[in-house]
Order: sequence, then structure tokens, then C-alpha cells
Amino acid sequence: MSKTHAYPVLIVDDEKIIAAIIQRILEPENIKTEYAQDGEQALLKIRQAEIPYSLVISDQKMPGMTGDVLLEKATLILPDTPRFLMSGYSDLSAVIRAINNGAINRFISKPLDNQAFVRAVLDAVTQFEADIEAKRLFEEAKTQNLKLFELYKELKQETQMFDKILEGLDAEIAEETDKMDALKNADLKNKNTLDHIEQTMKNKNILTQKNLTGFAAQIKEEIYIQFQDIAVRNGLTMPGQS
Repeated sequence: MSKTHAYPVLIVDDEKIIAAIIQRILEPENIKTEYAQDGEQALLKIRQAEIPYSLVISDQKMPGMTGDVLLEKATLILPDTPRFLMSGYSDLSAVIRAINNGAINRFISKPLDNQAFVRAVLDAVTQFEADIEAKRLFEEAKTQNLKLFELYKELKQETQMFDKILEGLDAEIAEETDKMDALKNADLKNKNTLDHIEQTMKNKNILTQKNLTGFAAQIKEEIYIQFQDIAVRNGLTMPGQS
């Protein structure tokens, strides 16, 4: 079964029977067709169409407006729609002029070779539909890329904010570490001073070995209480009393 084509083909011919023959030839290919009897009606249909035509097929010799002139005007309205010019006359000058002006994509001679004509129409319609789909996908991709870019900016802002928070925490941790080191150094210095006092008192016989232990314990207790007070004020916890 042939593919159903979404975009119609416009047939322009002052001989309605010719247009009917073309419609009948294309019907098995599931191509919807519309008919205009002259150039003016064709241009009106092109301007008022809700969806673009996938192909415009026009006869050359028509009263009022010839096919090449019609297709030149149609190009300005539907530049992406392919255009076929049909003629049973040897008016080569008009055909050459239309080709040079980009008005027609293909010349179809009369009488029609049905198989060749159908192949040409299918090729043109299929290419038009592929181009339309490619443009749709491109626009969709642009929209998605814009959304991704906006998301990237939001994530970048969140990351920068998180980095600032981490920097603040690192600074607080470094400050607290310095405080702990200071307390440790002070405690070590105090211990060294206490040992020095003990040794001095021993050397001068101020304390006997018997009461030295009790005196040292009293001094250590008082110093511990002082440093514990300093630690509490700095939000730290002193280790248990030895």
C-alpha cells in the first residue's frame, strides 16, 4: 500500500479533463490533489492554503496567464514548493526563461508518459515532505537546545552557590582547627612549665617527694579549670582531666 501524503498537489489547467486525468493517475499513490482552472485562481488558492502545496503542476498555454508566468509568481509565495510545467507545444523560449528564472523544477511534455510522470511527482512530493520534516526537527532541536542551555545556566549558578558554601565551611573548619592547635600548644607549654616548677622545687628542697604529688595535682587541677573555661568560650571541648 502506498504511503499517505499529507500535503496536497495543485493542478492548474484550463482543460478540466486533463486535470481529471492527472488526478486519477495520482490517486493510487494516496496523493491528494486540488484543481485550479487558470493562473489567477491558482494564485488565490496558494495564498489562502492552510498548509503548503507539496507540488504545483501547471499547463503552459492557458488564457490570461501562461504557466511560466504563474510559476514565477508562485515561487515568490511558496519558494520551497517544487513546480512542474506541462506543455504540448514547442514554446522553448518560455520554458528556457522559466528554467533560468528558477520558476520550474521540471518540464513535462504532453502527452504524458504515465509511469515517468508518477515517478517524477513522487520524487518531488517525497523530497518536499522530507525537507518539511527536516525543518521541523531542526526547530525542535533549537527549542530543546535552548531549554538545555537554560538548565545549564541554572546548574552553573547552583554550583557556584554550593562552592561558596563549601569555601565558607572550609574557612570555619580551618579557624576551629587553629583554635584546637592553639589550645594543644598552650596545654603542652603549661605541662612543660609545671615540670620545670616541680624540678626547681625539688632541687631547692621546697617540696619533699611525699607531698610533691599532691601539690602538683592541685596545680594541674587549677590549670585545667582555666583552660576548660577558655575552651568553652571558644566552643571547644577539653579532653577528660588526667
